[in-house]
Amino acid sequence: MSEPIIEQIAEHIKTTVAGVTVGAGYHQTLNPIRPRRSDYADVSPADGNVLIWQENDSPADAAALTTTQFAQEFMLICVVLDSDSETDSIDTRINRVKSDLRKALMADPTRGGLAIDTVIGASQKIDDGEGMSGIAVTVIVTYRTDLTDPYTQI
Repeated sequence: MSEPIIEQIAEHIKTTVAGVTVGAGYHQTLNPIRPRRSDYADVSPADGNVLIWQENDSPADAAALTTTQFAQEFMLICVVLDSDSETDSIDTRINRVKSDLRKALMADPTRGGLAIDTVIGASQKIDDGEGMSGIAVTVIVTYRTDLTDPYTQI
């Protein structure tokens, strides 16, 4: 059986983030991870890791009678570790990660034809005060499925 449309979209985002590499012309190579645990215990904090966290969705009021439409929010939590060996500021490194992600995600706002649109939302800097730092980038994907079948895209 195929995966639900929303799961296919989540995997498309993971594949897109995996395409952010130095070889592809970006500032760094990112490692997308969809955590298996809600407390992230299965993920080591490493520079370049991007946790793809699926947030809540919001149903649209304007969907046709035979369809359902959602705005699904994803949070991309990008690890950019503090380092005394770096020559660039932490803000410069965070700005590059954020911008590389935004550029990659907007190259295909329909998520391979699965979505109506992708919108980049707000970002929030992360700093735990103990060397763990980075940026959380919000992405909102609007998609539509058959009213009775979330596996069928409309």
